[in-house]
Amino acid sequence: MIKVSLVISTYNWKEALYLSLISVSRQTTLPYEVVVADDGSRQDTTEMLRQIKPHLPFQLKHIWQEDKGFQKTSIMNKAFAACESDYIIQIDGDIILEKHFIADHISEAHKGYYIHGSRGKLSQKMTDKLLKEKDYHFSFFTKGVRRKFNVFRCPLLTILFHKYKKNKKERGCNMAFWKEDIYAVNGYDERIIGYGFEDIDLPARLRRLGIKKRLVKFKAIEYHLEHSATKSKRDMSANQKIFDSNNALGIIRAPKGIDQYL
Repeated sequence: MIKVSLVISTYNWKEALYLSLISVSRQTTLPYEVVVADDGSRQDTTEMLRQIKPHLPFQLKHIWQEDKGFQKTSIMNKAFAACESDYIIQIDGDIILEKHFIADHISEAHKGYYIHGSRGKLSQKMTDKLLKEKDYHFSFFTKGVRRKFNVFRCPLLTILFHKYKKNKKERGCNMAFWKEDIYAVNGYDERIIGYGFEDIDLPARLRRLGIKKRLVKFKAIEYHLEHSATKSKRDMSANQKIFDSNNALGIIRAPKGIDQYL
């Protein structure tokens, strides 16, 4: 059995993070640990984690950094450095996991590959209801569950889609990789500051290392809580220049990454 570290990125939405942690606790296969990568949330998030920690059936780590704007690259690297498992799954803090999520990821883990999964979405009305009730009970058939193609669980079909949309850009809300591979590329490139290109640069460098993309559909299902889109306070052109430069130069190992925290 592969030992898993689940990394959850979060920022100032403790209600959503609470539901996410509850969904982890209901997994058919539990992760060894959950590492909350907190990009500067207020004290109320810390207090929520302090209260829920004794009731969770897994180790919980809270990695926090000062709020200096969107700095996902650095907080994720700090979280990766704190992981004790050989296999890392990363999601966002506004995600509810289907109960087989961890088990499904483990079943798809193979050396030489990283995993990119997909996500379904919940309507605003359903999201508001779940946040108010601080619990969830829904299924594929429930009204308010959107993107049905992404939340239909049928493992027998998964193998047919491993190369589906092979060249589509990734999102960091459902990815998994071996820790040794993440360390080999030195994690996220911290020269990328603010929103944009951080989640596509990392897998691009993994591929240059020789790690292949393995798309997982009909398994490892997650549901995204609805919220207004995050607007960048920074022009993404600077991040795109770094991404384009990394591609042009064939950069594999981030010049500024995890090694700062090891």
